[in-house]
Amino acid sequence: MYKVGDYVVKANTGICVIEEIVNRRITEESPEKEYYVLIPLEDSRSKLFVPTGSEVSNLRSALDKTAALRLIRSIPEIEVRWIESDRLREREYKEAMRSNDPVVLVSIIKNLYLRSRDRLEHGKKVTAVDDRYFKMAENTLYTELAHALGEEKEEMRRIISETIDTLLQEKRA
Repeated sequence: MYKVGDYVVKANTGICVIEEIVNRRITEESPEKEYYVLIPLEDSRSKLFVPTGSEVSNLRSALDKTAALRLIRSIPEIEVRWIESDRLREREYKEAMRSNDPVVLVSIIKNLYLRSRDRLEHGKKVTAVDDRYFKMAENTLYTELAHALGEEKEEMRRIISETIDTLLQEKRA
């Protein structure tokens, strides 16, 4: 169980701080349940109520500095898998975002970064679906890494982009 002040990552929301733990009823007839009150770092005016207990599968502890650095160093080994079918690819992206797994987010970012570069080099536009999921994955991951490392989100974007560019140059050499 998490405690007040812990940083957690909620799938499709990103990094949040637990402001308090409260008991409340959803309806008059429903039993009282315990909830985490989460404040997203990206939108401090929002409050999310997430049930505590085993049914909370969409929360995980935020990466600490050591885990964040380990993740960044592992980028070269993280697999990239392209799916040709737009419909299947979008389904895979949705599932990846729901997984709330930072390694999976890196895979999406790496995959779409390389695909976008290739499309642009061939005079093609990036598809709307690819662009939307790329931005979602970037925002979620970079906000968490920035928090863990005490950096700005744009610095995380630069570091990850440079890492992927270095990989691309090594493959071409």
